[in-house]
Amino acid sequence: MANGLKQRVQANAGNQVAQRQAPPQGLEQTIRSMEAQFALAMPKGVEAAQLVRDAITVLRQNPKLAQCDQTSFLGALMTCAQLGLRPGVGPLGQAYILPMWNAKDRRFDATFILGYKGMLDLANRAQDMDMVIAREVYEGDQFDIDYGTNMLSHKPAFRDRGEVWAYYAIFYRKGATIPTFEFMTREDAERHRDKFAMAKKKDGTIVGPWVDHFDSMAKKTCVRKLFTWMPKNTDIQNAMVADETIRLDATPGADLAHAAQRIEQADPRALEAATERVGQDMPAYNPETGEVADGPADDGLNPPEGWGAEQQGETA
Repeated sequence: MANGLKQRVQANAGNQVAQRQAPPQGLEQTIRSMEAQFALAMPKGVEAAQLVRDAITVLRQNPKLAQCDQTSFLGALMTCAQLGLRPGVGPLGQAYILPMWNAKDRRFDATFILGYKGMLDLANRAQDMDMVIAREVYEGDQFDIDYGTNMLSHKPAFRDRGEVWAYYAIFYRKGATIPTFEFMTREDAERHRDKFAMAKKKDGTIVGPWVDHFDSMAKKTCVRKLFTWMPKNTDIQNAMVADETIRLDATPGADLAHAAQRIEQADPRALEAATERVGQDMPAYNPETGEVADGPADDGLNPPEGWGAEQQGETA
């Protein structure tokens, strides 16, 4: 009997672990049931069914999202719906939903972060703009800019291009022959990184994509600067308002300017560290394990020690 009791206790413990690791079926069902609401919020031509599939995939790939406040996760999905962007990881990700530790309320909140490709997609949808692009410039390329005439010329070398030394993002207003652009040398990008990158170790060493995906982060910075010169566009303005925010209102008609809450309500280090990890194609979590990518010990991404046991009602 003792052995039988022991086996039942072990089996029950194993079931509890499995339940904590698996996404809650109730949340998946809620996402599926909201397909019609997502459709109401989406731009014409964007499929709500695809958003539902993406959302469930993201939820299954990143177990920490299942620990988030459910309303914040649904709110982030509704933001994706209103902007017509696909949440995801890797090269398909136009936007990211990251679990951020809310130190004030001691919980995870799902945070919407606009991706590099989402920024370009929104800009290229605008009817009053043509050809929004971002590129690197190599040492062997023929490159010249003239701020007096606002002209830019870039002819890439066909071989032996050398190292990347500069970056730019450019767009043309509809029918215009003179472009609008933002340009940064590599030294400019390094200064920007040193000033704004918060994903650092305790000794100040920068970690994350500014190390592993420097070129992508530099181009993303150029595109962000370029947004300030673009014609006033509702989608772009809404995206910039919603970027790096938590949303606790999942209704389709909600005004993003009011629904989105600045991340300052959470640990600000968590936002900065996570944001710096989101490069052009870089997921915010380890795709092999499905876990949020490990960061420095003090980056705020992880809850205090013992939080999981406390939330599960376990005792030491």
